[in-house]
Amino acid sequence: MALKILHTGGRKKIRDSVKFELENGADTPQFSYGKFPITYADTPQFSYGKFPITYAVNFQGLSLSVDQEKGMYHYRRALGNWKTEKNVSMSNGSLLIHPVEPLNLPDNVTDFLEIGFDPIMIEPEGRCVVFVTMPIEIGVFIESESGETEVLDIVSYIYPKYSMYGNSSRGVITRHHTSSVYYYPPNVRNYQSGLLKLEIENRTTGWVNIGRVVLYQKGLFLYFDEHITAATATVVITSPDVASVTGIDYPIREDMTPASRVYVPRKITPFYNIPGMLNDTVFTMDMGLI
Repeated sequence: MALKILHTGGRKKIRDSVKFELENGADTPQFSYGKFPITYADTPQFSYGKFPITYAVNFQGLSLSVDQEKGMYHYRRALGNWKTEKNVSMSNGSLLIHPVEPLNLPDNVTDFLEIGFDPIMIEPEGRCVVFVTMPIEIGVFIESESGETEVLDIVSYIYPKYSMYGNSSRGVITRHHTSSVYYYPPNVRNYQSGLLKLEIENRTTGWVNIGRVVLYQKGLFLYFDEHITAATATVVITSPDVASVTGIDYPIREDMTPASRVYVPRKITPFYNIPGMLNDTVFTMDMGLI
């Protein structure tokens, strides 16, 4: 069922208390964009951040550790039957565990994330701000004493699904995810899912429907705190079937930490055959918005 949204929105930070809702629609205490007064007694929270090199994790079936033996660091990680071990030679350093873009596993299949959601009807020249969920992956980085970082491991609780935006002759392979639409940030498991804030603007003089967005990895800037991982994107609709999606390097509220990025410039020919539709962090969806 389509959602009819008539209110306007923008990039101004909202500091008033607003309703915080669970994905199943259950009501919870009040949520503030600035601080979280809510308690997460029923939702396990994964700890992201910077830790000593010998930090260990044992959380929801995920175990990882770094031990020092005979002058060498040994990294071990297991999630169910998925295991990996690596040797690291370094004098000293830190371990960074950050949420990362969900476009690395099981391999570099695509640089594009597609999120389908319940269609939204937007009035002529109207604006709205909504939240959708997105998958995330967990990146483990090593940082030397000089501050240089390198990816050590990437793991995920969610097995990826793929789709095609467009068709085989003119389209892109996408990592696909389906979400409900939320007026306010929903409560999610921060080790499985993140939030994507969509600032949508209808620049046409007629009603439009939108039920999906496609983002380029370069424009996916993740921020995290002790409760959530989130990103922001603008969606500018210029016709009933065309919209430009731009990732914004901006947290959804204060005191969030920018996540380390896995994105590196690379040839995208295997994933992309729509010349002209990609401009830096902007992807133009011209093959439908539903």
